[in-house]
Amino acid sequence: MLILKILMFLFIIPGVFVVFMAPGIVRKYNLAAGVKVEFRDEMNEEQIKSYQFDKAVVNLKMLGMLIALPGFILAFIAFK
Repeated sequence: MLILKILMFLFIIPGVFVVFMAPGIVRKYNLAAGVKVEFRDEMNEEQIKSYQFDKAVVNLKMLGMLIALPGFILAFIAFK
């Protein structure tokens, strides 16, 4: 059971860190530049930049939750 608890924290801590630090990570590594906008002609430049940033943050938060998901499953198993 101790091994399950250690593995749980090894997944949860980095995953939650990525979720909470997502806006900073997107700014630091300029991840918003790689986001595609399919309807550019309907928005002005400021809205496009905001959309790209928000979409990059959401994508990174989803990745962080995918990293943390095995840890949450292990938590249910370890504390059953």
